[in-house]
Amino acid sequence: MKYVRSLLGIFTIFVLLQSAYCANRNVTVEIDYGGLQQNRTGEIPWKQGITALEVLRSVAQLETQETGEFVLVTSIDGIRAERGDMAWYYNINSKRAPSFANKCILNEGDHVKWEYTKDVCSPEVDRGSHK
Repeated sequence: MKYVRSLLGIFTIFVLLQSAYCANRNVTVEIDYGGLQQNRTGEIPWKQGITALEVLRSVAQLETQETGEFVLVTSIDGIRAERGDMAWYYNINSKRAPSFANKCILNEGDHVKWEYTKDVCSPEVDRGSHK
């Protein structure tokens, strides 16, 4: 009986450790639609070399625009960026992203958050003057 308890204990520890290890092998992606629709969060399995853009593409419908070797996200689930007004930005683990999403390689357990917010990178577009 003592032998069975020891085996059961070892088995339990093994299962718990494996579960904890596998839990970190995912990447979490969160989408904040800026109040236009309900935010959502999902998890996908992490794999070597996966990018922030691939993670987003696996959980949402996207429109993108290529600019040289970079890819800009212009729409997520039908919510379109408006140059000079609103844009899609992302961060990783609550820190500013280091590069464009198609170039940003993720690590196991990363949390990627996409936010629809004020466009701070593009010059404002003058909507009052049309020539």
